[in-house]
Amino acid sequence: MKRYRSYRLSVSILLLTLWVVLVHFQLVKPIFLPSLQDVFSSLLSFVFSIEGLNNIFSTFRRMITGFLLGILFAIPAGIFLGLFKRIYESIGWFIDFCRSVPVTALFPLFLIFFGFGDTTKIVMCAWASGFIVLINTIHGVWSTKENRRVMALTKRATSWQVLTKITLPESLPFIFAGMRIGISWALIVVIVAEMFIGTQYGMGRAIYNASITFDTPRVMACILLIGFIGLSLNRFMLALEKRIIHWNGY
Repeated sequence: MKRYRSYRLSVSILLLTLWVVLVHFQLVKPIFLPSLQDVFSSLLSFVFSIEGLNNIFSTFRRMITGFLLGILFAIPAGIFLGLFKRIYESIGWFIDFCRSVPVTALFPLFLIFFGFGDTTKIVMCAWASGFIVLINTIHGVWSTKENRRVMALTKRATSWQVLTKITLPESLPFIFAGMRIGISWALIVVIVAEMFIGTQYGMGRAIYNASITFDTPRVMACILLIGFIGLSLNRFMLALEKRIIHWNGY
């Protein structure tokens, strides 16, 4: 573990050094790559301002709401379709079709049905993250060892007991893997939606506003902040997974 931490530290130092060298020797124009000092100064002023906090909170609220709505539908539906394969075989083509269409291509339809408010952005997050969790949940149910379910049924276990004691626990690693990917997609979708669908606050809107005024330090600062948020969410999901799925050999 210490060795991997040293590797990460070395890579971070190398990237920062490369950044400083490129700026110092003017190998890249400042409009494309501003100095570290300008970026971090812009980052601090953004984070500790009312406007910046409103942008961060708005994005986080939309993303989490959409993600929770997505998994609220996806997990029960995935368990149902995983248990009843004939039903999945009947509608599986439709699920594959819907998840294959980029959510950005559905912007016009979402706008028609839900308007220009937050509802559109939330539903888009739910759509993008929900399909990922749905597919992973289905495959998680399919990964359950059939002999364990048969043995439980021969011991007169009820269907509910088989579901809660065998199927669901064995599916959880797949479900959490889907949730980790899904929450990342929810963050991506909400940023894109905020950039191209009218809103007053949001990280995507902050990037857009900074880009049209050629405020590159602010753009880079927002990108770093979004990356930190995404990394923090991923680490949180990993910690939650390790705590809940304690039998998985972590």
